[in-house]
Amino acid sequence: MCLLTILFPQVRAEVLRLLFADAAREVHVRDLERQSGLNVKTVQDELEKLTKADLVTNRRDGNRRYYRANARHPLFANLQQIVLKTAGLRDVLVQALAGVKGIEVAVVFGSLASGSGKAASDVDLLVIGDVGLRALAPVLRSAGQVLGREINPITMTAAEFKKGRRKNPLLVDILGKPRLFVKGDSHELGRLG
Repeated sequence: MCLLTILFPQVRAEVLRLLFADAAREVHVRDLERQSGLNVKTVQDELEKLTKADLVTNRRDGNRRYYRANARHPLFANLQQIVLKTAGLRDVLVQALAGVKGIEVAVVFGSLASGSGKAASDVDLLVIGDVGLRALAPVLRSAGQVLGREINPITMTAAEFKKGRRKNPLLVDILGKPRLFVKGDSHELGRLG
């Protein structure tokens, strides 16, 4: 269970996650419905509440209404930090790794992937591909500052992953437990090994 859904009702937590993780993001109601997996009426009701509280702004473009987090609200920075440090983990890592070449698969494992992470939990990240720690260190340092968590990367080539996936105790453990894919998916992971 995500900490954000403990702090807020599920619908509010999802809408906050989708709007506050990236302040520049503007999203249509149907996109919010699709990305959250929630009923459109439920999403609309929550957006109406958040708009009345001035936490969310909206604009009309033809027959569509677009929503975004209100960056001018006094609570914006606090809510964004809550989102980033709880449910926004994947979004921050996706953005951080987007410019790094050579990554085939990147996956968060451990307590944060299983939903049992605590306030002091580090981010355990497995990166598979032709990329080294030297290329990852600066972007992960910045992402760690945004998240307020230390990021511990493990890097290996696709060949090293293939060779160790059944023998390396760490890889066996990672593959047997919940994972949060930052780049790639379980099919690409299977293709590598």
